[in-house]
Amino acid sequence: AAAGSRTRALPLPVVIYRGDFFRIGDGSVASGKLFENDRMELDISLNGSFDAESDDIDVRAGMPDLGFVFEVGPELEIILSDPAVTDERWKLELPVRAAASLDDSEFSSRGFVFSPQLEYERTFAAGRYEWSVSLTPSFATRRLHAYFFTVAPEFATADRPAFEADSGYLQTTIGLGLQRRGRKSFAAIGLAYTRLDGSANENSPLFEEKQQLAIGAFIVYRFWESERRATR
Repeated sequence: AAAGSRTRALPLPVVIYRGDFFRIGDGSVASGKLFENDRMELDISLNGSFDAESDDIDVRAGMPDLGFVFEVGPELEIILSDPAVTDERWKLELPVRAAASLDDSEFSSRGFVFSPQLEYERTFAAGRYEWSVSLTPSFATRRLHAYFFTVAPEFATADRPAFEADSGYLQTTIGLGLQRRGRKSFAAIGLAYTRLDGSANENSPLFEEKQQLAIGAFIVYRFWESERRATR
């Protein structure tokens, strides 16, 4: 809900491993076969947000900086369409994640987030390309809302009164994505449009905008792979 915008770039190593009972990458961060069939799968879900310096945000001037926020937790994926149809599918993802922020080299618990997602995916060009559209409402406990929207009395000013954040609804995001898979590379571009109308803390003096737009892209290139290929 901030009025400003930023551009960020981040290089990261990517590992893909497919074992008999455990998998890393390639569709999810990590997943196991403790619960999996043609229509349901239990994964580990990750999410998060970048850090921000309060001095770069007019409405937060003089307040503590915002650190990186990490989210991790179980996610149940349910296939709503016919599993036999391989070029398109509807799915429902139900993640419940614990959140933590990294502030001054220390992690602090920030409660929990529930972000159910309804998504439609379709492949074309012999499976090399895939486009998707998704709808994701988000709800969070008080500690995460407080990290972004609470104004403690010691940071209150004439233009920024003290405010105590509450738990509840946060936002709804509509996402569009396009992916391309090559023999050695994988690339994607995505757009996320978020509305914060009706957010539990829209009365916070730190709440400036009821809409936001994010555009992201990434490229993965495989420099090395094992000689033995997994079947899936």
